[in-house]
Amino acid sequence: MRHHVLAAAILSTFSSAYAADDTTLQTVEVRADKPVGSDTSVTVQNDRAQNRTLGDMLEHVSGVQSSAFGPNAGAPVIRSLSGSRVQILEDGQSILGMNAISGDINIPFDPLFARGATVSKSSDSVRYGGNAIGGSVNVDSGLLSRTMEEQDHELELVLRKGHNDADAQGLRLNVNNGKNFSTNIQLSFQSIGHYDIPGNSKAAVCNTGLFPANGGVNTFLADSCQKEARIQQVYNKASQPFIEQFITENPDWADGDFSFYTNNPTSVWQRKTYINPANPAYVPGTPRTVENKINNDVTPDYHGRLGNSYSNNSHFGVGTTYFFDQGYLGVSLDSKESKYGVPGFSMENKSFGANYDEGLPVGVKIRQDKYALEGKLREPAPYVESLDLRVSRLNNTSGEYIGPTNANEYAFDTTQAELLLAQRRAGALHGLVGLSYRSRDVTGSGPQLYLPNVGTASRALFIRQNLDFDWASFDAGFRHEKVEHEIENSAFKTSRNAANTKLADREFSLNNYNIGAAFELGKLWGAKLRYGSSERAPDINELYASNRHYSIMTQEEGHQNLKAERSRNTELTVLFGVGGFKLSGTAYQMKYDNYLYLGHSGLQTGNRLPLKYWKQTDTTVKGFELDASQELSLGAYGKLNVSAFADLVKNKADHPDRLRTQNDGEYLPNMPTNRYGANVAWENSGWKARLSSTYYDKQKYLGKSVSNEVPLDAYNMVNFQVSRAIALPYARVTGLEVFISGSNLLDDDARPHNSPLKYIAPLPGRGFQVGLTMKL
Repeated sequence: MRHHVLAAAILSTFSSAYAADDTTLQTVEVRADKPVGSDTSVTVQNDRAQNRTLGDMLEHVSGVQSSAFGPNAGAPVIRSLSGSRVQILEDGQSILGMNAISGDINIPFDPLFARGATVSKSSDSVRYGGNAIGGSVNVDSGLLSRTMEEQDHELELVLRKGHNDADAQGLRLNVNNGKNFSTNIQLSFQSIGHYDIPGNSKAAVCNTGLFPANGGVNTFLADSCQKEARIQQVYNKASQPFIEQFITENPDWADGDFSFYTNNPTSVWQRKTYINPANPAYVPGTPRTVENKINNDVTPDYHGRLGNSYSNNSHFGVGTTYFFDQGYLGVSLDSKESKYGVPGFSMENKSFGANYDEGLPVGVKIRQDKYALEGKLREPAPYVESLDLRVSRLNNTSGEYIGPTNANEYAFDTTQAELLLAQRRAGALHGLVGLSYRSRDVTGSGPQLYLPNVGTASRALFIRQNLDFDWASFDAGFRHEKVEHEIENSAFKTSRNAANTKLADREFSLNNYNIGAAFELGKLWGAKLRYGSSERAPDINELYASNRHYSIMTQEEGHQNLKAERSRNTELTVLFGVGGFKLSGTAYQMKYDNYLYLGHSGLQTGNRLPLKYWKQTDTTVKGFELDASQELSLGAYGKLNVSAFADLVKNKADHPDRLRTQNDGEYLPNMPTNRYGANVAWENSGWKARLSSTYYDKQKYLGKSVSNEVPLDAYNMVNFQVSRAIALPYARVTGLEVFISGSNLLDDDARPHNSPLKYIAPLPGRGFQVGLTMKL
């Protein structure tokens, strides 16, 4: 309770500097300007050295957390939604691949040179289709110049050295002729051998919580902790007063330890009477059997060091833009590679009594090549303000390895194109019309396949219109989309537990729309109201998955007769601004029909993997977000921004049936927990400093996987970064900045409740990084 009181006190005076785009009011002397747009959109700059993954970069935004599948894989989780419900884009083109289906596959991301990302926390399905039913994230890679640079060249060199953090090196070069050609080249590397942790890799509850007080074994916890946990009934040799003399003399007749003891002083065997001696170990009143609780580690429990947490990433990209009087045309080539371990985890969830010393760690290898074309043409025709074209080809190959052996590898080959026509403003009215097309082929190889080869095509037409007045703005949008899944030839076979017998093609017709308004309410207040209806077609794993999917520790079975999800979203934001103070509060509710989830059957298959089927039920997602900030001028001592945020989300089944209640509970497992954050940022004469603290509360809304989900302790993540820009007396050196940063300064045992690995792999302990950026 005290944490809620403290958070309320902080929020009365501070606000979040993280959510500083059009979700907050631009401030004048004593009144707030009219809010722009009804959606909840936030732009985040990539200026923190602690960013390892895209999820890390965005987790300071209220309502957004990282999936934290170990330190090397982290996807954005927006208001409890992720995977195929959150569209991930780079420079306006989707890069969703295996990362949307298997949580241990990271989103390819360059933490050195990505300029930032724009997060839409509202449903963005009108713009980007059903895969944005829970929002979208658009990363600005920095590869393409969209305006001509002021200088004819710039070379940026980056060098970073980490202590319990990655080492990194990078180069970014821009050359241009100042008129019509500009080229960018990026090259970067990041690596770390392992991460240190404050204590054991496995949570304390992996020992204390396996055997509940009411008896039995918490199988969900045991499997999540990768433990062999079972109870044996063992005969108590002290429970009977006499030793059976005949069995002592003839041990071949014994059926077990209990055969050697008896309650009788004499026994008759083969017409002969035997005198039974007293049992010296006898304790009157003790039970005949006692419980032997077996608790063995299937995977190692590391101390002080997180095993198999290495990571190596590399990135090369080049982009060239040609500028002309009416616009520009750019082309780019981008290649990213990643190799990393999935800590504390083994695909070999061995059977009881196996030799666990032979278990092999899991590794992931990713290669992504992207070829893109982007163009803009201003005033190409009457009544048309601009024409935008984006075309790309994405080849992503993601492989999971058991030790050195390939378990499975999936290639996602995606071709996509989008054409946008923005109409010329007519008074208060402006908007755009768009066409999009995407074709994706998924091909698998390896002995541990859980998906067939599938081709997917989607075609869409959408329109968005805005009306802007001095006191308010209104917007509306509509999208019609067709999605087709086609089964392709392969050697893939479904399991004997599969819901599908013969795999069949599926086709979905989807309609999405939204309406919204933003109002100025007097001099200090503003408000935004938004309603939308969104639909999402089931993805290939939800329709066709079958067999063991070890990265989610499940025998996963799809169902090809599933329906499309439909979400009806209502969102209200209230804004306040005066002087340098800004405050925004957002409440939202998403009512899902046919919400897709992976439900437990109540059974286990080989190697103790739970048998789960993709199912549907009506679900409500609701929550709130508070953001506030105060800017202060310190005169000769610079400027200060003090900020805070809080968020809460619930994801709850509306009318769960008996099987859902018994096996999965009303709330699904691995949901984000409540958070309260504060941040202080200071700038003065080339100095910059930031200190942030985010408190992750203990989860109260728990799910089940037959056994109850066990919550972990709350924790507080404290980070800092200090940098100094230094002027050098060399004409060729145009800029030099040095920095030091620290993460998890309290060295907390940090285990995000929404992380599938929370019981076996905490976040890294206290870490530091020093570095410099030089511009020539």
